[in-house]
Amino acid sequence: MSIDYRSWAKEPITTLEMAVIDRNTEYLGIPRRILMENAGRAVASVVMERRPNARNVLVVAGLGDNGGDGLVAARYLHSWGRDVRVILLGRRADAREELVVANLNALLNVGVEVIEAPTPYDLLANQDLFHPWAEVIVDAIIGTGIRGVLREPQATAIELINKSAAYRVAVDVPSGLDPDTGEVRDAAVRAHVTVTMHRPKVGLVRESAVKYVGELIIADIGIPEEAEHVVGPGDALYLNYSRRPESKKGDNGRVLFIGGSREFTGAIYLAARAALRMGVDLSIVMAPRDVARDIRSHDPDIIAIPLDGDYLSQAHVDRVLEQVGRSHVVAIGPGLGLREETMRAVVELVSRALDMGKRVVIDADAIKALGELKRQDLVRDNVIVTPHAGEFKWLTNVDVSELKLKDRVSRVVETVKSMLRGGVVLLKGNVDIITDGRRYKLNLTGNPGMTVGGTGDVLTGVTAALAVKVKDLFEAAALASFITGLAGDLAVKDLGFHITPTDVIERLPAVMRRLFDVDSIVKSSIHEVSYRFLSSED
Repeated sequence: MSIDYRSWAKEPITTLEMAVIDRNTEYLGIPRRILMENAGRAVASVVMERRPNARNVLVVAGLGDNGGDGLVAARYLHSWGRDVRVILLGRRADAREELVVANLNALLNVGVEVIEAPTPYDLLANQDLFHPWAEVIVDAIIGTGIRGVLREPQATAIELINKSAAYRVAVDVPSGLDPDTGEVRDAAVRAHVTVTMHRPKVGLVRESAVKYVGELIIADIGIPEEAEHVVGPGDALYLNYSRRPESKKGDNGRVLFIGGSREFTGAIYLAARAALRMGVDLSIVMAPRDVARDIRSHDPDIIAIPLDGDYLSQAHVDRVLEQVGRSHVVAIGPGLGLREETMRAVVELVSRALDMGKRVVIDADAIKALGELKRQDLVRDNVIVTPHAGEFKWLTNVDVSELKLKDRVSRVVETVKSMLRGGVVLLKGNVDIITDGRRYKLNLTGNPGMTVGGTGDVLTGVTAALAVKVKDLFEAAALASFITGLAGDLAVKDLGFHITPTDVIERLPAVMRRLFDVDSIVKSSIHEVSYRFLSSED
């Protein structure tokens, strides 16, 4: 096994984090087939190093990616002169993963025997391969994909592996072990060595897991550090796009937007419209009288509640808080202006909303209000702030506008860590920087066409919508940056540099279709009789 030179890849991660990294690695241009190839070779190398004199190697493989890693390992061990047999827990015809099918065919082409075992009886008919024939058994059955109780033939395969006297090598995770908790619900392979990919999984380092994991080896399979810090399609895994069939109005998001003034009427509307287009149930605006009236006349989809006067003031606070209490997320700032009474109202509303346990997105003039009144302490847990470089300086007195990207990242992360109290900052720019002072991600979507006024307000709306459904606000902000920028890229691709903020908003559904299998998810939620009728019309 080669030396792992990656000092940055030692800390354990969850299986969800690993799935995000895998998908974002592909987004950066590194194909999954390369990762699988590297994983399989790493496993084969460990077999050769730990048991150099062993001749007979049995690979027990499932039909998923973990099985694919095992099939690659089998090919390398065959090419290195070992007598390799593969027991496939299923039929070759049932394999659906493209890479699994490709690696199965490669094994058959070089003459490796593949035994199909879709039932426990097929395994028992070949139990002599587990013992006494095998000197080494490679467990490539389930890996990180375990869900609930073990099914057959996986349960019987694990039992036969554990009864064997062979040296046992687990691929990524001993099959049957929960990779996030280290718990074993039914049974798990008791490996002598576990070769886990990229980083250790959280469950593998738990004390309760040691007797199943054995020696833990971390394999470098070619995932670069950048894949852990770029926002990409993988981050969509943090969002549950589906809805419960019994959902009622408000269950999928009630977002309150506070903003607007006599001079600036459109910003708060764009934010509210973007959130509605992202799928929240209720997008509510509280704004000065004329702003609310304009929104009402223009768009009946938005609930616009008027406030007396031309500007937000402290006289409005109690009335606004009534709606805050009914909302999942509060977004404040677009178009407010910088009158003294408005800034004081912002500080009071943010403070009291946080005391009520609400999630708050702070943008535009509300950011300036916090900076002007020295209330940076309000950027704490449950807060996302979305400044550009100028607003970031207003908030922190730190100028990052002229710094190169690497220096800008380190300066922003350090500033957030030292000055703020746990909130998330989404710093807008050519490359967006998202950080909570501990973690950071970079977003590479977006384009110069998005300098048109109002696209920042669209981002505020998307961020607020995702803050409803994404548990980790750091990930909500990162995904919002990615989705908004991608919608902007699609708009420019379609229209050139002639876009408006509404062009970006209207492309949000198309972006979601790139990230999710929307048709299948929607199909599962529509009553069958209705879906059948609609399909017949097609």
